[in-house]
Amino acid sequence: WRPCPELSPALRLPCRCNVVPFAATGQLGAVAMDCDRVVFHGDAPQLPYGAPIVAYTQRHSGQQVLPAQTFGQLKLTIEELDLSYNLIRRIPEKAFDGLKDSLNELRLANNLLGDNLNPIFSTAELHVLKNLRLLDLSGNKIKLIEEGLLKGCMDLKEFYIDRNSLTSVPTNSLNGPSALRHLSLRQNQIGSLLADSFNAQRQLEIIDLRHNVIRSIDSLAFKGLQKIREIKLAGNRISHLNSDVFEKLQSLQKLDLSENFFGQFPTVALAAVPGLKHLNLSSNMLQQLDYTHMQVVRSLESLDISRNTITTITPGTFREMGALKYLDLSLNSLRTIEDDALEGLDSLQTLIIKDNNILLVPGSALGRLPQLTSLQLDYNRVAALSAEILGSLQAGDITTLSLSRNVIRELPPGSFQMFSSLHTLDLSGNSLAVINADTFAGLESTLMALKLSQNRLTGLGGAPWVLPELRSLDLSGNTLTELPSTIFEELENVQSLNLSGNHLTPLTGALFKPLDRLQVIDLSGCNIRQISGDLLAGLQDLKHIYLNDNQLQELQDGSFVNLWNISSIDLSNNRIGSIRSGAFVNVMKLQKLDLHGNQLSAFKGEYFNTGTGIEELDISDNQLSYLFPSSFRIHPRLREIRAANNKFSFFPAELISTLQYLEHIDLSHNQLKTIEELDFARLPRLRVLLVANNQLDMVSEMAFHNSTQLQILDLAHNNLDRIGERTFEGLVRLEQLNLEGNRLSELSDGVFERTKLQMLENINLAHNRFEYAPLNALQRQFFFVSSVDLSHNKIKELPGDDSIMVNIKRIDLSFNPLSSKAVHNVLNEPKTVRELSLAGTGIENLELLETPFLQFLNLSHNKLKNVKPEVFQRVTLLETLDLSSNQLESLEDLSMAWPQLQVLQSLDVSNNSFEIVSQSNFGKLEMLRSLRLSHLPQCTRIEKNAFKQLPNLVSLEAYDLPLLGYLDLQGILELLPGLEVLDIEVKDSSIGSEQIQPLKHPRLKSLGIRGDRLKSISSGTLAGLKSNDLSVQLRNTSLNALPPALLFPVPRSSHLSLNVEGSKITVLVPQFLNALEDRRASLQLQGLASNPIVCDCNARALRRWLPSSGMPDVTCASPAYLLNRKLIEVGDDELTCDARRMTSSTSRPTASVPHLLKTSSQLVTRSSSTTEEPLIIWSLEPTQPPSLKKMKTKAPLMKAQSPIISNDDT
Repeated sequence: WRPCPELSPALRLPCRCNVVPFAATGQLGAVAMDCDRVVFHGDAPQLPYGAPIVAYTQRHSGQQVLPAQTFGQLKLTIEELDLSYNLIRRIPEKAFDGLKDSLNELRLANNLLGDNLNPIFSTAELHVLKNLRLLDLSGNKIKLIEEGLLKGCMDLKEFYIDRNSLTSVPTNSLNGPSALRHLSLRQNQIGSLLADSFNAQRQLEIIDLRHNVIRSIDSLAFKGLQKIREIKLAGNRISHLNSDVFEKLQSLQKLDLSENFFGQFPTVALAAVPGLKHLNLSSNMLQQLDYTHMQVVRSLESLDISRNTITTITPGTFREMGALKYLDLSLNSLRTIEDDALEGLDSLQTLIIKDNNILLVPGSALGRLPQLTSLQLDYNRVAALSAEILGSLQAGDITTLSLSRNVIRELPPGSFQMFSSLHTLDLSGNSLAVINADTFAGLESTLMALKLSQNRLTGLGGAPWVLPELRSLDLSGNTLTELPSTIFEELENVQSLNLSGNHLTPLTGALFKPLDRLQVIDLSGCNIRQISGDLLAGLQDLKHIYLNDNQLQELQDGSFVNLWNISSIDLSNNRIGSIRSGAFVNVMKLQKLDLHGNQLSAFKGEYFNTGTGIEELDISDNQLSYLFPSSFRIHPRLREIRAANNKFSFFPAELISTLQYLEHIDLSHNQLKTIEELDFARLPRLRVLLVANNQLDMVSEMAFHNSTQLQILDLAHNNLDRIGERTFEGLVRLEQLNLEGNRLSELSDGVFERTKLQMLENINLAHNRFEYAPLNALQRQFFFVSSVDLSHNKIKELPGDDSIMVNIKRIDLSFNPLSSKAVHNVLNEPKTVRELSLAGTGIENLELLETPFLQFLNLSHNKLKNVKPEVFQRVTLLETLDLSSNQLESLEDLSMAWPQLQVLQSLDVSNNSFEIVSQSNFGKLEMLRSLRLSHLPQCTRIEKNAFKQLPNLVSLEAYDLPLLGYLDLQGILELLPGLEVLDIEVKDSSIGSEQIQPLKHPRLKSLGIRGDRLKSISSGTLAGLKSNDLSVQLRNTSLNALPPALLFPVPRSSHLSLNVEGSKITVLVPQFLNALEDRRASLQLQGLASNPIVCDCNARALRRWLPSSGMPDVTCASPAYLLNRKLIEVGDDELTCDARRMTSSTSRPTASVPHLLKTSSQLVTRSSSTTEEPLIIWSLEPTQPPSLKKMKTKAPLMKAQSPIISNDDT
């Protein structure tokens, strides 16, 4: 791809072009054009008549009109047309007449074709496209499809209608094509598959129904599909299948049933498809797997049953699975694999048993797999590895062996000598301290990739590693301090070397010399203080260099010399204060240079001895106050300049005036005072200009003149009090104009005249000084303005009859002192608004809403005491309703409105005054996915069945309920198996897995447990959580300790975030710290600093752990003589459990209590009245004297504890 004018002078457009073959002849000579994010005067580009353009894409450019008609008139033979991610609402008449013979791919995804009151999407314009093979209408808010839509599209093979609002398969709308092959209906709202759902298209080969809400499938749903090869049903709500649902689908080969709710293997349904080759049942609730399940799917070649709760595989399970080549058993609860558990898998090539808490490599079971080539045992607890242990494997055929994230401490010489075909070995994330050349004896002629990252390596042995076939070596995240000078001598084929995150002493010049085929080198985070010119000399194949996050202070002459193929250099986050002239010599192919986060006060062209091909330059977060005319001129291909967070007070036009390819400039967070005439003018490709958070008080009227592609302009948080009438003259489309946080009180009526600016789409005027909405100025953009943010101004009045208000699609007027007449004019006069925010505008009551298109309504922070059901009579498309922070006294009236709001998906009624949440309050809200009920100071009762009628609920928040005596947590959760996010207050003093039952909530990925009554949590509470990204919050509880084994049941492969903010934790015990250390690469602990840490002898292990934790601010709450000291700065001798020392230092041992109480009550963020506060405060554990005894008894145990480095969980 290259700029179009370089391909042909006739294509004088700021697009990219490529030469492609003609479909008919296969000969080169046709042109594909990529005009993504490009805008033109008029609806279509000026292209030469009859040009051989066969593919045209123009996404993300605000197109409201299809340019297809223009293309047809120009006799362009366009075969592929992609106008996804635009604002097209309708397809005009005769749109495709000129392209009817040539067009075979039409992509109109992510437009607005279904965004209107008529629920049926209809057009006759596709009928002429007799050669169309692919049609994509995804993401268009389509609810129903007209029956004859595809009439005439005889040749259509692929039809995508993903991410719409379809509630059933549009069976009758699929008539027309003679042989549709691929139908995709992903991410709709389809709840069931009825009989004959695909009757119109019996030639279908692939049906994709992933991520709908399908619960039931009729026995005849797939009837008549003689050629079906693949059915994808992942991410639905299916718990069982009828026996005949797949009957007569003899050609079915692939079936995806993952992420559903199967508690048992669907044996009976699968018995009908004996020819099935690929089955995915991962992420279900299967508890067992045995021979009776497998005998109905004997012809399987791949089986994925990962992320279930299978505890054992009985011998003989796979005895008739001779065809199986791929088996994934990851994230179950296997612990061990019996010797004959895998008997019969004579063709198995890939076996994945990640994250099963397996303690030993199951050698004898694996030895019965004669064809095994890939074995993955990552995230288990294997501690030992040797030639003896691996001896029973049929090692000669294995090409990939992965044992990352186990607890292997040592590898004897020759551990892998029998693996004569091994090309990939992954041992990252173990506890290896030393590796020698002889560790890999026997792998000399085969090993191509070796991963040893995140171990505890301190040395690599003295002898060179003899691995001449090695292409990739990863040693990152170890504790290497020096590398033997000959270590790489026999690694001449290595192309990628990662040494990041070690503490390397100065590197010798000859170290990398043998690696003359090296393409990528990562030396980031290695404490490197300087690099000499000879370090990388001679590495002529080098493409990418990472030296970020080191201690470099200067780049000397010839730091990067003769790197003829270099593409990117990352020097960010060092301390570079100076760069010598000629630091970069002969780096002509360099495309990306990153210098952000240094201490540069200058950036000159003289650093380079010749012009470069740099396209992306990042010099942000430095000390730059000015630049030289030569700074950028030597880089004529610059596309992006990032220079935020510097000290620029001016940025003269001559710096960038010659950069014809420049698209993106970021100068935010500087000290610019003005933007002068022509500063950013005549830049034909400039699309994004960010100058927020400066000190601008003036923008010249001609500043952007003729920069026709400028579409995103951010001027937020400056001191602008006026915008000149001609400021935007010559611009085609402003997609985003951000003027938030300035001093504007008015906009001149002509500032957005169509003769000056063709299209203004989204404007942010929040946090200014407007007393009247600048509607006259916006009126000029009646057809284009879609979003206006006027929140946090001083607007009181709004006219009722203003036509611009009628047409804006997103309006935010929150936190203005609106009069009741103004509110009436917004809500009760007809409008086409889709999203409306009126938070904090003093609304006391609501009348009938005249906003039939409304999908999002925010009325939070008002004074509503009651909402009558008839208010919502005409807003039947509403999807999100926020009524939080009002004064609602009851949900009874509101609940009468639910039958009208059939598509409501998100509801927030937090921070209101109602007392009861009853069974009838949330009826008829079948589509509801998110419900918030937090901060309810008057609520005394939540009925167990209150959420029973919310079958699709995904997220529930209910906390900060001070008057609520009891909450039947277990009863509530049993009714909501599909929950993904739960944040709830517990009223019991202890909690365990029986209340939350994660095993019955397989999709739970965020779990919040709150409540000051909660004093203990059982070790098994989190057992059953399986999500890849997990968030666990134990906030504002009275927990004073966390059980050592709390994290043990959580999958080790999960990225876990643990938040303990506002609880009463006094110390983290060494065993718990060991568990944190075990997950050091995938765990984030937050909020510990807000707990009352007791700094006695029990805190020593915590103090040793803190430096590497990223939490230096943890302070002592007691004893008194250490109050508010940072624990990290307290010495071991001061951390004592000697009662005399603790009391002699202060006459009042309880002096620390007020602080402790103050801290805890501050963090209990609730909106209850102050009279409740003492209850909260005195629910603390007894203070000092009683706990001293406890501490004292623990002291000897602590002394015996070794520093937390080892990993003793095997």
